Amino acid sequence: MHFLIYLVLFYIVNGLAFFKAFQKAGMKGWEAFIPVYNELTILKIIERPTWWVVFVFLPGLNLLFAFVVLVELAKCFGKFKLWEQACAVLIGFIYFPYLGFSKDERFYGPEYARTAFKRSVSREWVDAIIFALIAATVIRSFYIEAYTIPTPSLEETLMVDDYLFVSKINFGARIPMTPLAFPLAHNTMPIIGGQSYFEWPQIPYYRLPGFQKIKNGDIVVFNYPAENLGRPVDKKDNYIKRCIAIPGDTFVIKDRQTIINGKVLPMPVTAQAQYLVSWSDKNKYDELYNELVEYQQTQKMQRNGTLLDLKKIGIDANQAIQDIRGPDIDPRTGTVKVENSMKILMTANTAKELKTWAGIKDVKIMTDPKGDTLQMKVFPDFPGMDWSKDNYGPIYVPKKGDHIPMTVKNYYIYQKAIREYENNPTLSISGDQVMLDGKPIKEYTMKMDYYFMMGDNRDNSEDSRYWGFVPEDHVVGKPLIIWMSLDHDVPWYKTIRWNRMFKVI
Repeated sequence: MHFLIYLVLFYIVNGLAFFKAFQKAGMKGWEAFIPVYNELTILKIIERPTWWVVFVFLPGLNLLFAFVVLVELAKCFGKFKLWEQACAVLIGFIYFPYLGFSKDERFYGPEYARTAFKRSVSREWVDAIIFALIAATVIRSFYIEAYTIPTPSLEETLMVDDYLFVSKINFGARIPMTPLAFPLAHNTMPIIGGQSYFEWPQIPYYRLPGFQKIKNGDIVVFNYPAENLGRPVDKKDNYIKRCIAIPGDTFVIKDRQTIINGKVLPMPVTAQAQYLVSWSDKNKYDELYNELVEYQQTQKMQRNGTLLDLKKIGIDANQAIQDIRGPDIDPRTGTVKVENSMKILMTANTAKELKTWAGIKDVKIMTDPKGDTLQMKVFPDFPGMDWSKDNYGPIYVPKKGDHIPMTVKNYYIYQKAIREYENNPTLSISGDQVMLDGKPIKEYTMKMDYYFMMGDNRDNSEDSRYWGFVPEDHVVGKPLIIWMSLDHDVPWYKTIRWNRMFKVI
């Protein structure tokens, strides 16, 4: 309600500001009060293409568009000095009423604005920068955007500090939903920090047609659904995962193996899992353990020992600090189950090679059994659920138009989608009865398509197993190519991972 009041007041003030100026320019005063149409009227006055009005709906560009048209309108009143144009931009709600009501000010027209003033070199630079910002924002919003991999959840398919180009057009460009924003910033202001956008107005979700659909196994960039900072959908942090299940799929994970509609989904060869590695040679075990402690304290590999050897076969040192957790201890009793053992995250090929090392007793993949309540709780956590991250489901991924029976179990599975993503805050359950708007319902019709996302690095990935479905309005785009890749754990002259440059994803 408050938003609507502010919006109405804004358009009233805006209309009053331009009412008399429009009349001086030969237009109708009432045209200043009509949203969007008033922008078209200004474009007509300054003789600019009417299609420029689309910039009103583009975040960042709408501010630049407003600055440009206000300056051009001021020029039509013979205002070419920098301070005069600054007044038009900064206090236009005062300056344009003055131009409209003052008998000493006259409207000269767009032809006069184009011929009566020669731009200085500095003004040429300003215009060039504005044009560059406009072009960059259009490209970023509708075609392609740069993205950096922040976490190891897709290693080794995508590595931390891989720099990607993400296509917006493959799945269809999403019309910006938060139009008033600082150019080329996502949700935080560069350098100074703080929020880079205004939360109102909000544009309803709409996506332009793409030339492909999201398929099982596609890597997708999306806005993080579980974010609870209250940011608009398109200003939530970006995440990147592999799409395991698409709308209409039923899938299950059995002992780490994903099965889609009854068919086994092959695990990528680069996928990592947590293995329990045990040493028959206690000295070898102690050597690695001491190296890890030393590396954790210094962030330098000062020895030519086991840790360096592990790095050679693809076990990242920083990751090792997080994922090599010492001996396998029974959490219920606190006793060591396997002596001289560590949990190490690695690929199947790495595990196979590690088995051949001298001093290694066993390399065994670790699997959370059903009903393992000691691990991190998984989605959707309904009463009596015995799912774990490695034994999960079966679960149905809803598609637009599906009629979902509102059983108690389905309530817990789909409540987040219905309540949060489809804006039904009154959804609730009383006993075995599901209620919406205070009335019992037997089924619910889904309004959007949904996806289930997971990382290749299944044991070090915060994904849909923990926070649920990704709605279609959260989808950002498809990564295409790695244009730069950096490794900050090595000397500066070895920082660039040349073997990953321009690698197609």
